[in-house]
Amino acid sequence: MKTLSVYIHIPFCVHKCNYCDFLSAPATEAARKQYVEALKREIMQESLQYKEYSVDTVFFGGGTPSILKGEEIAECMETLRQYYQVSPDAEVTLEMNPGTADRNKLQILKKAGINRLSLGLQSTEDSLLRILGRIHTYEEFLQVYQDARELGFDNINIDLMSSLPGQSIQDWEKTLKKVLALEPEHISAYSLIIEEGTPFYEKYADHPELLPPEDEERQMYYDTKRILAEQ
Repeated sequence: MKTLSVYIHIPFCVHKCNYCDFLSAPATEAARKQYVEALKREIMQESLQYKEYSVDTVFFGGGTPSILKGEEIAECMETLRQYYQVSPDAEVTLEMNPGTADRNKLQILKKAGINRLSLGLQSTEDSLLRILGRIHTYEEFLQVYQDARELGFDNINIDLMSSLPGQSIQDWEKTLKKVLALEPEHISAYSLIIEEGTPFYEKYADHPELLPPEDEERQMYYDTKRILAEQ
């Protein structure tokens, strides 16, 4: 049987981060509920084209999928299983902002079949998180990470960003080592890109001197390769 990967887009956030140009926006709880109902209908309708396929990967991306209620994610998974042949060992990932999660939601997600979390940490420095416009602190991330481990999530990715405004090479190295000490299964490390139409573009496009210079950005990249390879 042919295999299929399913991507489910949740285009909502509490508010857009200062660097983000993805398709996302704030929305009321009623609008989010309406979207989920439409999404379930589309899952059902599209399934007619894929009767000969087995789903081996499901990915909830965004936006911030974890802004939805745990029950709404569970409804999407239930609909997917009802109309598609989802493999029993399919990898099911949910992108999660630590500021939109708690232990109760994690329990619901685990029961619904989410077996991989992608946590958007970005930095272990609260000052940098504020500059990015993130809605969580490092301590809040640690609590979500600990809860997830205690509830049995054994496949966790952590997103990190380098070359941030005001970030030094030493800051980045400290962030990498702190996250490595948590022993996640995967780390996604990105260098900041200034995208048009974002608050960062308005602030930094004409003032690149406010960002780490190119030689420091390159050094962060090489340090990332070295430190991760050592682990």
